[in-house]
Amino acid sequence: MFKVLDEVCTPKRGTRYSAYVDLFSREDVSIAPGETKIVKLGIKLDIDSLMAACYDCYSSFSFFMMSHYLEIALRSSLAAKGLIISNGIGIIDLDYPDEIGLIVHNPIKFDYMTKIDGWAPHKEISNKLFEISKGDKVAQCTIKEHRGYMMGYESDVIREGGFGSTGV
Repeated sequence: MFKVLDEVCTPKRGTRYSAYVDLFSREDVSIAPGETKIVKLGIKLDIDSLMAACYDCYSSFSFFMMSHYLEIALRSSLAAKGLIISNGIGIIDLDYPDEIGLIVHNPIKFDYMTKIDGWAPHKEISNKLFEISKGDKVAQCTIKEHRGYMMGYESDVIREGGFGSTGV
């Protein structure tokens, strides 16, 4: 499924019945309050292994590629510490050719107090640098099926880039 770019980033299944596979940071990353960064995960999609896997379950590779995507979620323990994925969830199309990354944000947190005319920020709280180390478990992923192809919009465009490459 993946080409591993750094051995420390080899995906692992946490338990026998885990729905998602664990993913690891390829680098040390510091995220200041209010900052958004891409954490590289040290893996790329391996089209050859995807092709082999889809023949076991689907009638054609093309249909598999058009009806599935890789979903990436932030590790829940990081979310509990306040980190968030900037757009809520990571969606990776199966034709994405580059190293997979996780877009994370360290939000500024406020303690709120009541005012007559509504809520107002009182003071910032727990705003600190968020540190991720190389090899830290940061995300989880799974393959999901979708039916976007049924919406009636077709494209003959072949992807030629990574983040933000479609629609440029």
